[in-house]
Amino acid sequence: MYKKMKLKGVAKIEPDHLGDPLEAAVDKSLRDKYEAVVDKSLGTIVAVLGADSIGEGHILAGDGSIYYEVNFEAIVFKPEMQEIIEGEVVEIVKFGAFLSIGPFDGLLHVSQITNEYISYDEKNARLVSKESSKSLGEGDRVRARIIAVSLNEKEPRESKIGLTMRQTGLGRQEWLEAETNEKASDETEAK
Repeated sequence: MYKKMKLKGVAKIEPDHLGDPLEAAVDKSLRDKYEAVVDKSLGTIVAVLGADSIGEGHILAGDGSIYYEVNFEAIVFKPEMQEIIEGEVVEIVKFGAFLSIGPFDGLLHVSQITNEYISYDEKNARLVSKESSKSLGEGDRVRARIIAVSLNEKEPRESKIGLTMRQTGLGRQEWLEAETNEKASDETEAK
């Protein structure tokens, strides 16, 4: 889930940026230091929006930089357990599909796609169900639920998000639209 947050941090202004306007130098320092940082309690800082207040500068002996305590606003993304997300399939592999959700990729294991048996069609790079011939491929838009979250602060690329589509109201967009149309036609026939 995306959130707009107010955070506190420290902006380090290097000596070669001391001639720049203070707000511009602080904003650059904050973006360089905090954007794309993964924190288990916050999630991932996607974007620093700018400084709200800049404190008094501090100089450390032997360091030509100036350090400012700063209150700033940022957009963060934190995947929450049981959250329903919509994403795009970015890769199909033998054991499942990877979905792009925010700054992360989540894994939709073959056992979590449908209640049917799923096989991997290597030639067409698709996952296909045996009974209903539902298929999943790169570029498909899907709705899924987050069932596992493991954020890695030191190696953000090693963060893992597990997903499922085995519940009502989840699945590939085309499957959901077909179910909605089918229910609407059944209701019309019943009247």
